[in-house]
Amino acid sequence: MSSLRRYSLIVFVILTAYGLRVHNLEATPLRGDEAYSVLYWADTPLPVSLSELAPGEPHTPLVYAIGRLWNHLIGGVDSVFALRYLSVLGNVLGAPAMIALAWRLGGRLDVALLAGLMWAAHPFEIWHSQEFRNYAYWAGASALGLWLGHRLLERPRQADWFLYALVAGFAALTIYTEWFSTLALAIFALRYRWRDWRFLSRLFAIQLIMAVLLVAGLVLIQVRQGFMSAYPGLVQAFSISDYVTRFVPNLVLGSTIPFDASSLGAVLSIALLLAACLVYRESSRAFSFAVLAAVTPLLLLGLVSQRYDLFHPRYALSAAPGIILLLAIGGGHVAELIARRLRVDRSLLALFISLPWFVLALLTLDAYFNNPAFRKAPAWDELGEFLNQRVKDSDLVIQLAVDPAFGYYYRGAARDIGLPIKPNQPVAEITATLRQLSSEYDSIYVVAREQAGWGNAGAVLGWMQANMQEVLRADAAGLPIRQYQHWTVPAVFDGEMARFADTVALVRAESCIEQLPGGEMLLRLYWRPLARSKQPLKSFVHVYGSKVKNSPNKLWTQADQYPQAGRLDSTTWEDAGVFREIYYLPASTMVAGAYELRTGWYDPDSGQRLSLADGADSFPLCSFELPF
Repeated sequence: MSSLRRYSLIVFVILTAYGLRVHNLEATPLRGDEAYSVLYWADTPLPVSLSELAPGEPHTPLVYAIGRLWNHLIGGVDSVFALRYLSVLGNVLGAPAMIALAWRLGGRLDVALLAGLMWAAHPFEIWHSQEFRNYAYWAGASALGLWLGHRLLERPRQADWFLYALVAGFAALTIYTEWFSTLALAIFALRYRWRDWRFLSRLFAIQLIMAVLLVAGLVLIQVRQGFMSAYPGLVQAFSISDYVTRFVPNLVLGSTIPFDASSLGAVLSIALLLAACLVYRESSRAFSFAVLAAVTPLLLLGLVSQRYDLFHPRYALSAAPGIILLLAIGGGHVAELIARRLRVDRSLLALFISLPWFVLALLTLDAYFNNPAFRKAPAWDELGEFLNQRVKDSDLVIQLAVDPAFGYYYRGAARDIGLPIKPNQPVAEITATLRQLSSEYDSIYVVAREQAGWGNAGAVLGWMQANMQEVLRADAAGLPIRQYQHWTVPAVFDGEMARFADTVALVRAESCIEQLPGGEMLLRLYWRPLARSKQPLKSFVHVYGSKVKNSPNKLWTQADQYPQAGRLDSTTWEDAGVFREIYYLPASTMVAGAYELRTGWYDPDSGQRLSLADGADSFPLCSFELPF
């Protein structure tokens, strides 16, 4: 193969990796952990983050410095694309690293390109490459460090020592679990350079310096503050079955597999064992390196998870290069065996043998990019946009999820708080807080959902429903929005808009009509009771098409209801004062055109409507148009 063609294929693999990682890079809003990184790694001064934030979470000091530096390079945290671009660039490095590593271990360009292409299309790598966290660039640096470490074993030039120390040191100081891969390389070096103590002493000295720096950061920040002694871990506890049902599927194909991943895990585990046997037949050296790179992080993470609940595939992301090497080199060996007998092109055959993996990877990527069931984060951007345009400084926003992503997108005039603030916060404390807040604000918005499994779930909404009037119920792409106001209407209303049979008067319409995110239309009317009725009355709001093609004067949608859903009764309401009535009008069947909104009252038993002074049985509130 000519050099031009060889390097063209390598560039193609790298560009494929880049293209898949920038595709729809900002389509998904920030998720909670990602938003935390933006707000407290990138958007917080480094001295503050290291002194106040780092002691309370298990991340290395370097990630705070990287986040802050990236903020300065991109000019702030307003662009989600620019924020995530750091992960894209860092993870793309893994593609050429895998090509170089597989080429060095397998000695074949087709196998090397296959390994690089598997990294390029790897769904788990892409998933992490599209968020502002440290996992993606750590994975890229880890793969690059493995290649440099292996090259160092064969060609220990001064430049190679420097490059390995620089890249492997960076990876090790990026996340504590990278040390697992560093140990894997040390074991491999002992296996193949055990007689060269001069080489081993120099290698171990570099790794020891990396370990000292890593431990120093841990001791000075987390241990000194007592965090590590009290930290339980925030994800899953150790379970040996999870190696098959979760770790293997995630590290082979990603976390958005659109079918039963646990069942697939057994099949993939068998495939990896077969691939390992094939690699062993091809090269014991390649077998040792790939198995150590794949297995050591998994076993050591399981060991650490005996103490902390950290048993999650993302903390073993550095095992992915070893897994890819097993699949690529094993598939290449099968292709070579078959090619000898059938006289077919070995490279195409290797690609064909790997086709099932690429098909499954593409299905997983399709689910990640297009399937709402695998949506990475709730629609915090839509929720923030809705509130930013609506709330006033006299309002309060209560966010039930206590999710940092809300803080990134919310820029409204109203104060916002999280409540409940922790899973075990007493309900009595929550209700006392709500009682105090309700006396301080004109209205209270309650948004999002509580964390699953919290013992005080429902306390906020329960109190609000029991003590205040719900004046808005909407949904921002799955995130609930509720607004509450006091039942008593404090405003003084002069005059009347319409009077119905001297029984009830319309004194105010807050707006003509308001489109809600969920497709409904909202209307708020204020009524003043004048006299008791003999029978309980219902109010109605009807929407007629005034200039709708082929359907003039057609009733398109309506809302008929008893006063305040039965809280008031027109047979006893004479002293109720002005009250607020909320109407939701379905709009899904409405088409483009001009409409008229009319309201009135009627006896639901007889159907008889109350009349206005001019004899009309409904009052025209307003007209509006739907452009869509």
